[in-house]
Amino acid sequence: MLSRTANNILTISFVVVLLWCSTGQAQQPRRGANPFAGDAAALAKGEKLYGVRCAICHGKDGRGGEAPSLHKSRIVVLSPDRRFFDVVKFGIPGTEMPPLPGPDDAAWQVVAYVHSIAKPGAGPPVPGDADAGRRIFERAGCHRCHFADGKGGVIGPDLSSIAVQSSSAAIRESIVEPAAKVMQGFRLVKLRFPDGTAVTGILKNEDNFSVQVMTDKSELRAFDRSKLAGVDAVPGSAMPAGLTSQFSPEEFQNLLAYLDRQRAPVMRRQIGFQNY
Repeated sequence: MLSRTANNILTISFVVVLLWCSTGQAQQPRRGANPFAGDAAALAKGEKLYGVRCAICHGKDGRGGEAPSLHKSRIVVLSPDRRFFDVVKFGIPGTEMPPLPGPDDAAWQVVAYVHSIAKPGAGPPVPGDADAGRRIFERAGCHRCHFADGKGGVIGPDLSSIAVQSSSAAIRESIVEPAAKVMQGFRLVKLRFPDGTAVTGILKNEDNFSVQVMTDKSELRAFDRSKLAGVDAVPGSAMPAGLTSQFSPEEFQNLLAYLDRQRAPVMRRQIGFQNY
């Protein structure tokens, strides 16, 4: 027979287990991926719900107004789907964030829509023939400057994970108007020398003593600043304008579809003296 002390220990242990089952589990963070992620029909429904319930405070594009920007919200961008669902479904007590009435599916649809605008790569695939787009990418010579699918050049930005770094609209704009927004590390400069000669390249780094540029031949070169007559910014982009004139509307859509599939979970490579 068990001693009285052993019986007491067993009784206490049983009570603790019951308490954990009844309350402890409920306090654990709820998990679960969005069942409507990437579903175009669900996103359309979520967009309508967002327009009615959320846009008045968070803005039509989710960039904020009376309420914070959803593009910068940690709950939206970094948290598990279920945590964001809880905020949408139940609101935030003590704040002006109200709960969303109706079935769970409605809240999940709003989550799917918000993720599609705030998290590049979270939306449905861009329509088009990605394989045909790859051939267009190569035919246009894009691979000479850009790295994608494990190969390519280093003059332009690495596109291996472009679809999880930029929205499809931003990717489109960068092709149609490459000079509209030139990324840091890809801006053109002209280095002038006292003898009247000059070198034009992409500014990669500079300090009080030197300037490092990448030439159109993918050569990374460093110049002594004291030996330069000047360093001038060159307006525009190293990427040529008017590329879309080479494509039919269908070809351009296929190119966008190809770039949308570039979703490698890596950070953009930074080309410099240390890793060139």
